[in-house]
Amino acid sequence: MARIAVVGCSAMGSVYAALMVDAGHEVHAVTLWPDHAEAMAARGLRCEGASGDRTVPIQASTTTDGIGPCDLVIIATKAFDVEAAAKSCIPLLGGRPSSRPSRTGWVRRRSQHPSSARIGSPSVSSAASVPRFGRPAMPITTAWR
Repeated sequence: MARIAVVGCSAMGSVYAALMVDAGHEVHAVTLWPDHAEAMAARGLRCEGASGDRTVPIQASTTTDGIGPCDLVIIATKAFDVEAAAKSCIPLLGGRPSSRPSRTGWVRRRSQHPSSARIGSPSVSSAASVPRFGRPAMPITTAWR
């Protein structure tokens, strides 16, 4: 079991978090939406879509404070929020900085990164929405290329 933080737990981040909890991992969901964090903490995170319908218990908050070091940190924000999200994740890294950005976040900043040769960008084609707080929906399948 891994200790995982998903920072930017809105539509796609919620889908990742729910699938990882369902797989048996300890997941901490961080979202800027207080209503979403409260709904997840009180009723669990319900995710429905191509992989099925599930409600999972999850630890949710609006900050990374108090989470502690994690084995994996996923930043699932829009590109304009990546820098602030990354700074908030420093305490979660436990002294082991490493990055593997996705196309949703760091591609534009890739050439500016001092070690850009070590950064990969997986290609992801996916979509999700949050029709109600604590309940994301993923109408199409995520495809990793």
